[in-house]
Amino acid sequence: MPLIELPTGATVSFSDAGSGRPIVLLHGVAMSSVFFERNVADLSRDHRVIALDFRGHGASPYVEGGHTVAQYARDVRAVIDALGLDRPVLVGWSMGSLVAWDYLRQFGDDHRLAGVIIVSQGPSDLIQADWPYGIADDSDLHAFLSAMQDDSRAFLAEFLPTMFHTAPDQGTLDRLLDDIGRAGPNTGTLILADQTMQDYRVDMPSFTVPHLLVWGTDEQVGKLAAADWLAGSLPNAELHIFDTSGHCPMWEESEKFNALARSWVATLD
Repeated sequence: MPLIELPTGATVSFSDAGSGRPIVLLHGVAMSSVFFERNVADLSRDHRVIALDFRGHGASPYVEGGHTVAQYARDVRAVIDALGLDRPVLVGWSMGSLVAWDYLRQFGDDHRLAGVIIVSQGPSDLIQADWPYGIADDSDLHAFLSAMQDDSRAFLAEFLPTMFHTAPDQGTLDRLLDDIGRAGPNTGTLILADQTMQDYRVDMPSFTVPHLLVWGTDEQVGKLAAADWLAGSLPNAELHIFDTSGHCPMWEESEKFNALARSWVATLD
């Protein structure tokens, strides 16, 4: 996979396939672009599809520092600039959605962005008194971070099957685990802590760019109620619920996801 050196000195890996309206795929926390492997070939038949590994993840080299959602959003901006992408659509899965929202928070005046597809992610993962739809409270987060530091592979191996309505076979799980395990405990712990503390609820009314929201009915990582909250809070959002998916509808119902993404992107200006 080719590499791009960012203005910060960090280097990120990406795949680049097809031509047409650019679609930029952004993966989840401590994961990698491997989770989009069922989407790239199909979508690249009529789009230019860029699948990014965030700094320190997947095939991107290890780097000290910069493991925040805000910096990852600036990295995405640098990749868009470096590749000269015109009117791209950002597809954020899980934490990748937070990166897309932070991009809008920082670069809301960037009229190059045509739309955002949000997959299985609420505006905050932290359970709070006024937000019961997160995935972890302070105590849970501390336990997650400790487990990641103690044995990141064991932590991810336990977490991975919960992301699916129907877990892949063991060989596929092992292959996915080998790929995401390259992030290591330190990168994984840093970005898990930062992303869980983010809260974009107050920003939603200002995110006027078109949004497509995609969730699975068997969402075990987050809470499906967050999808309804988003649909009612974003000015320009369309919500689709997939019947036989968990946290990874782009993987479990890839044909349906690809068809929906293609038809929705075609409606953008």
